[in-house]
Amino acid sequence: MKPKEKLAVVICNHNKGMDTICCIRSVLNSSGFQTASSQTDKTLCELKLYVIDNSSTDESEALITAHYGDAISFTRSDKDLGSCGGLNLGMKQALADGFSYICCLSEEVTVDPNALRIMYNFLSRQPTVGLVGGKVYHKHMPHYIQQFGISIDFKHFRASTLYADTHDTKDLPNEVYCDAIGACGMMVSANVIRQVGLLPEENFLYWDDTEWGYRVKQAGFEVVALGDAKLYHAASPMHRYDNTKVNYYMTRNCLNFFINYTPPEKCAKMSLVLLRCVFESFYLHRMGHAHNMAQTDLSALNDALNGFNGKAANDRILANEEAGLDFVTFFEEQEAIYMEDSDPFLEQVIRQINPKILFLPQPKSGVTTIVRCDSILTIQEFQYPLDFNGEVVYIDKGFHMLATKEDVLLVKEYESNLKLFLYALQPMFLRRITQLRGIEF
Repeated sequence: MKPKEKLAVVICNHNKGMDTICCIRSVLNSSGFQTASSQTDKTLCELKLYVIDNSSTDESEALITAHYGDAISFTRSDKDLGSCGGLNLGMKQALADGFSYICCLSEEVTVDPNALRIMYNFLSRQPTVGLVGGKVYHKHMPHYIQQFGISIDFKHFRASTLYADTHDTKDLPNEVYCDAIGACGMMVSANVIRQVGLLPEENFLYWDDTEWGYRVKQAGFEVVALGDAKLYHAASPMHRYDNTKVNYYMTRNCLNFFINYTPPEKCAKMSLVLLRCVFESFYLHRMGHAHNMAQTDLSALNDALNGFNGKAANDRILANEEAGLDFVTFFEEQEAIYMEDSDPFLEQVIRQINPKILFLPQPKSGVTTIVRCDSILTIQEFQYPLDFNGEVVYIDKGFHMLATKEDVLLVKEYESNLKLFLYALQPMFLRRITQLRGIEF
């Protein structure tokens, strides 16, 4: 029986050959599909894997082709295309080969055997839906959700990964109608791509999936994350990158997105909110003595305001030096702690760092008390006297720590420094919007 529909799976690899092999293996174990090498009459549709190697410098090509050379279409790009460029190259090949539906996966993702079938069934049977994803879990903490759809907020000018770091329960919805799907696992129809185009390659890395989801919705389609489609992402929330690449592209592309898409009547407020976000990141990096990260914050802002996109100039991506009191190092050195407020996810993260650490039920002299807060920069009144004996440490939602007298002094000076930054930079920000969109302020 010849399949009526065809599903292509596109995986973009960059120096993660073994992860890509695990991803391919999970796709080939998916139920309800056949590849060219399989012969099954009970097939839902034909499946083909397109693996794009994005200028890897390791042994990825040899590893992947040795394991699955006969089961996949493998293409190497000697030019660094970015993740969106690599996925677009695979999607172009799939479209040329006549595939009706395309699933993009990160090389660090493995899929549950039923995930692709669930996503495919939903997408192919719902003509109003243009883009679907699954429920993505932390691979090393599989009861905790990493992301379950993305929401774009034009009130606070941010994109939020829904249900991030939430313990999975039956009380959560099974279908989440949202604004975008993470590129680590999303499925789209060829018809939608023909209408809205491919991933925006001007982003190069990050925010390409968010902008794509927004364009899909603007074209009149719905975007849905499906709870029964389970995916597992190997990236750890405590992973430390060797350079400032993630910080640069996340910051620059976020700024570019809201500069381009914010409704005109909200642009003045948007400029203040986003400048505040950049300065907060800069200040936190300054507090942590991460000077290259702080420099990258300002470089990303400068490039957004000057209209630079695509791959960053070489001097924009710097070494990620680690100095000061590091979150991971701090908990590696603790034998016991007391957490003032219950936070199961933070507890799991700490146990990943130090499995032997003791969580005391009551505070104890000589043992650090952990106090949770939204942001260490917005603490106005300190709950404990910080004289500083190291027995009280504040940790915010971004895992930033306030743990020294120097930290306290910098926090107290934050608001006055912020006001000067906004005064200096907002006029330049508004001029950029005027140049790009013709909006007068």
